[in-house]
Amino acid sequence: MFKSFFKTISHLIFRPRQFNHKWIAKLAHETRNKKILELGSGKIYKGDYYYSVKDMFDASNEFIQSDIKKEYGHRIVDATSMKFENEFDVVLCMNLLEHVYDFQMVIDNIYDALNKNGLIVILVPAFYPLHDEPHDYWRFTEHSLRKLLNRFSLTRLEYSGIRQYPFAYYVEAVKDH
Repeated sequence: MFKSFFKTISHLIFRPRQFNHKWIAKLAHETRNKKILELGSGKIYKGDYYYSVKDMFDASNEFIQSDIKKEYGHRIVDATSMKFENEFDVVLCMNLLEHVYDFQMVIDNIYDALNKNGLIVILVPAFYPLHDEPHDYWRFTEHSLRKLLNRFSLTRLEYSGIRQYPFAYYVEAVKDH
C-alpha cells in the first residue's frame, strides 16, 4: 500500500506518460512505411496494452511488438541476445534499459538490427522510484546516454524536469555508418 501510494504521487508529479507520449506522438506523426521493432511492449494493464505505443503509429508501418515474456502475447525477443542484421528502420527501446543488466549488449544489438540511417528511440527514467524489482538496475544521465550511443549520431536528447534534476530522458539517434 505504501509503495503504491508513492508510485501514484510520482506519476502525478513527474507525469512520465505525458512526457513519453509527447515525443512519441511527434515521431509517430512523421513516420510512414517503416519497419518498427518495439522492445518491451509489455502486459495488458487497464484492459489494453498500456505500455505499447503501436496505436500511435500509422497503419502503413510494419510494427512488431515484442517482449521476453510469452504470456504478454507479443513476439518473443530478448534484446540482450537478439540477432537481427539491418532489418529495422526504427527500434523503440522505451523504459527497458534500466531493467537490463547488460545494457551495452542491448545497444550493440539494436545497432546491428537497424538499417543504415535507422533510428533508435530510447526512453529512460532518471529520477524515479524503484519498480519491477528486483530487475531495476540503472538510472542514466545525459552524459552516460551520449557515451552509450557513441556509434550513433545523436539527433535529439530531451529531458523532463530541469536539466540538473531530470525525471526522464527521451533520445533519438541515427545509425549512419
